[in-house]
Amino acid sequence: MSRSATVARLAAALILTVLAAPASAQNPATAQNIVVDVPLAAGGSERVLFAGPATPPAILMMLAGVGIGDAGTIGSLTGNFLIRTRGLWLAQGFAVVILDSPNGASLNGQRHTSAYADAIGRAVDFARTRADGAIWLVGTSAGTTAAANGAAQLRGKIAGVVLTSSVTRRYTSSETVFDSEPEAIAVPAMIVANQGDTCPLTPPADAPLIAAWLTRSPRKEVVYVQSDQIRSPPCEGLSPHGYFGIESGVIQRISNWIREVHSH
Repeated sequence: MSRSATVARLAAALILTVLAAPASAQNPATAQNIVVDVPLAAGGSERVLFAGPATPPAILMMLAGVGIGDAGTIGSLTGNFLIRTRGLWLAQGFAVVILDSPNGASLNGQRHTSAYADAIGRAVDFARTRADGAIWLVGTSAGTTAAANGAAQLRGKIAGVVLTSSVTRRYTSSETVFDSEPEAIAVPAMIVANQGDTCPLTPPADAPLIAAWLTRSPRKEVVYVQSDQIRSPPCEGLSPHGYFGIESGVIQRISNWIREVHSH
């Protein structure tokens, strides 16, 4: 099936619900705020929340693993770096897409699989029906495994990938960013790590190791930041692991890098 036919089929099958605008920074004349249920190849669906203008500089697919309600409310991981800063990304002019897990099931052990890469790809196809812009996958913590997986497998659909607080050490889901074949990623890649991150699963010293695996990436950069504010356990979002207290600066740095990539 052609790409245009796939997009048309997905668009026809979507259930659209208008949401209240999540960020005052958006231009009300151009902002879109919708939640959809995108059908999956194996049956069922994944819920996708889209916010932003129709002509953004880029469409950012935020991979964190959340529960999205019918009205677009996010029921879990509200302290997650990417989730709680959605308004800041929108203020940069980007469109933001947040993915729920397929059929609401656990993503543990699934983020590096071909099935989940296909689920990301279907969300990408939907996003392209709502906005015209380059697709970037942005992952944080366990979501970096998903972002790397999508960047490795969805060739031709993805313009770049950003990995923040990457999981490089095994835990209960038994998957890390290295299980997602980072050596197959052939798009620009930015790796962000906080030197104050004390989560044992995401040691900042491993960031250069991730870069070393990105042998096909045409442009890659490791960026270190520093903070020490903490109001949650060290592997949760309100800590250096989630860039707590320095969110604006980190987002600005990532945004500038994405724009710089597209300016060349």
